[in-house]
Amino acid sequence: MLDWMQGYIVLPMLAAGLNAACAGAFLVEDPNRAVNRLTAAMLTLASFWALCEVAWNLAPDLEGALFWMRLSTPGWIFIGPIVLHIVLASATRRRAFLARAVLGLYGVSAVFLVLGVTTDWLISEAVQTAWGHGYRVGPAYPAFYVATMVGVIPSVSSSMAAYSATRSQAMRRQKPAVVVAIMTPFVVASLTDVLLPVMGVQVPRLGTTSFAVLGAVAVAHLMRSGHSFLSPGSFANEILATLSDGVVLLHGKDQIRSANPAFARMSGYASRELVAMHMEALLTGSLAHAQRDAAQSFETQLIRRDAERIPVSVASAELFDRSGLSIGLVVVVRDLREVYELRHRLVTSARLAAVGELAAGIAHEINNPIAYVRANLTQLQGHWKTVRNDLAALAANPDLADAVSEAEELVLESIEGVDRAAEIVKGVKGFAHSGTSVRQTADVNRLLDDVLRMAEPQLRRRVGIERHFAKLPPICCAAQELKQVFLNLVLNAEQAMEDDGHIRIETRHEAGSVVVRVADDGPGIPAEILDRIFDPFFTTKKVGEGTGLGLGIAYQIVRAHGGDISAASEPGHGAVFTLRLPIDSDSDAGEMAATDPTGV
Repeated sequence: MLDWMQGYIVLPMLAAGLNAACAGAFLVEDPNRAVNRLTAAMLTLASFWALCEVAWNLAPDLEGALFWMRLSTPGWIFIGPIVLHIVLASATRRRAFLARAVLGLYGVSAVFLVLGVTTDWLISEAVQTAWGHGYRVGPAYPAFYVATMVGVIPSVSSSMAAYSATRSQAMRRQKPAVVVAIMTPFVVASLTDVLLPVMGVQVPRLGTTSFAVLGAVAVAHLMRSGHSFLSPGSFANEILATLSDGVVLLHGKDQIRSANPAFARMSGYASRELVAMHMEALLTGSLAHAQRDAAQSFETQLIRRDAERIPVSVASAELFDRSGLSIGLVVVVRDLREVYELRHRLVTSARLAAVGELAAGIAHEINNPIAYVRANLTQLQGHWKTVRNDLAALAANPDLADAVSEAEELVLESIEGVDRAAEIVKGVKGFAHSGTSVRQTADVNRLLDDVLRMAEPQLRRRVGIERHFAKLPPICCAAQELKQVFLNLVLNAEQAMEDDGHIRIETRHEAGSVVVRVADDGPGIPAEILDRIFDPFFTTKKVGEGTGLGLGIAYQIVRAHGGDISAASEPGHGAVFTLRLPIDSDSDAGEMAATDPTGV
């Protein structure tokens, strides 16, 4: 008897250690995955069951053996519901009836647990055997077995069906080993721990050993797929969670097996909702366009949950296990909305640059005819003065007198109109020219006059301009750049107001700086965006109406001049932009640009 016991007792001892080790391996690989936690729980209970089996076989009497047999009940009573729960957690679609079945089985098993620990309905008594101790089953034991099979048989069937339907080469290659591992506890435990004891036949119990075989095959399956328990799955998930690109693992044809948080945010779905969805249903293009090389990608659109379509680039690569067999497809999805916006702005910027060059060319071409038209009108004015004196004698004729007077007015108005057109062309040509970044002494009041003269045709249709210019010392600046700043502020103010608004422009000299204030009586700037208006690409205008670059560039220009620009606003009472520009220390502070305050 001792030889039998010494040989047999090694099996449950090894099973206890192996089940515990396999449970720990599953937890280390990815503790956040429900399937891993459930598998670890089942193997941990099997390890407890094996330890109790060692204890009851080493018990000195039948009473002690019966105690350990009944104490082992938690280790095997929950096998059915846990196995079915694993199937539910790994199912591509969560079915309500399956969840109810799992909950019901847990309830039934809890009842059997109470019966097994406190009564003889499951294990009625312990018996002496050649290898240690065995047990006789009670009247409720067959019912427990049926309840367990209710959870086990559907789980085994679904697992076999999944391995038969898979397109993964690795899973097909591993199918025989997995089938043996699944069927081992199904057959061996049923035979040695249930069916034979029910018939009164005492044999060594191999249930715990069969679960150890299942755990070892499962761990080997993970390691063959490339999982490393030195680099846990939770660590890999943390890396995926930090990526800004969406990463999706596909299996089967194009079913999503898992997706990182970035892809979930991109698509508008929760990560668990994406599981089992078809990837091509989320894309306007087919994955067939994707090359099996992460370096290759194609651009398409991602259909979000709210039906919005966003531009993305998609790259894919096959995932292989350590033996080189395909186990799925990894798809990397990159959000291109910001890239598309930058492309659009670059195109717009290039177009504006082309328009600027075109404007400079047009201004040059228009300036030539304006010059000789004015010269001709000036010469005509001189001739007219000579002719007018000769026609003075005919002034008695009322009609001729009116014609003489009208002709003189027409000439004067024509010269005035040509001069006005020439000023506008000069302003456009000067602004379209890139200018120079070389700092020169300039008068801020004069720069403002030039800008207002150029913008007047647009401003006079809608708003009035009030100038309040003080005498200012000259400053050292890049005149063209400051003109750009002033023009941007004036046009922004004009666009913010309704018709009949007013723009007030003030200049003053204080504390070694020239101060320019541009105020309007528009609706003002909301407080929540006031701090962002100088950010590049920030705009409150509709798409296509503004690039959001104007104030950002103005801010950079003013800062480059050693100055400062700020904005203040009270909603409903307009906005005020204040510029402070340092005065050139080498300039003569006594030389003031005398511009009398005027109101227009």
